Order: sequence, then C-alpha cells, then structure tokens
Amino acid sequence: MRLVVSLSLLLGAVLAGCQSIDGGDNLEKGVPYPLSVKEIATVEKGLREQLPYQGVLIFGPMAASKDSKGYVSVCGTISAMGGYGGVMYKRPYVGMMVDVKPLFGFVPTVISDDSSIGQSAVILTCSRMGIAI
Repeated sequence: MRLVVSLSLLLGAVLAGCQSIDGGDNLEKGVPYPLSVKEIATVEKGLREQLPYQGVLIFGPMAASKDSKGYVSVCGTISAMGGYGGVMYKRPYVGMMVDVKPLFGFVPTVISDDSSIGQSAVILTCSRMGIAI
C-alpha cells in the first residue's frame, strides 16, 4: 500500500511539473526514447499489476519519449484473451517510467476502455507527447 501511495504522489508531482505545448494543455512533446529490454519488461510488469485480469495479456508495440526534465512516457497497446470477460480487444495505454530510488517501475496513467472516444483520447495524448502508436 505504501508503494501505491508513493507512486501516486510521485506521478502527481511529475505531472504537475510538465510544461505546456500548444498553449492549452500541460503535456511537453518529448524526443523519441528507445526502450531497453529491461524497460519493456518493466512496462509489461506494471500493466500486469494494474489489470485484474486472469487471462493472457498480449502486448503490442510500445514507444516512448523523454521530455526536457528526463521523464520517460510510454504508449502502446494491450489485448487480452481468456479470463472473465473473454477477449479484450486492442486498447491503447499511456504511462510513465519511475526511476526514483528506491522505486523503479512503470505506472500506467490511462488504459483506454472499448469506446472510440476513450481510445482517441489516449492516442491524442500520446501524439502530443511525441509518441505515435
């Protein structure tokens, strides 16, 4: 529980410090950031921990950007098979890598629902951060 609270506070602080682009939002367009094998595994672990799903999770391509403060944002897609709900079709997600001692991990900010509006919002958020999914 302490880890969840710490990560929530850290994510809030990170998001509060983001600079504005395009005048109206608080997202900074980052530069492309290549994820290491360890970071990809960390993203997958973070998503597994946040999804109460008993089936098989299928991770699609993921991409990342790094902003001027060094924060790494990750976007990608996730699908699922089996479990309680049968098939969960491809859903986009966005989140941040956390690397503040002693914490290291991935914190998903949003995992889209099945609606086209929800998916479009996540894709637009990723685009504004310089990530194409």
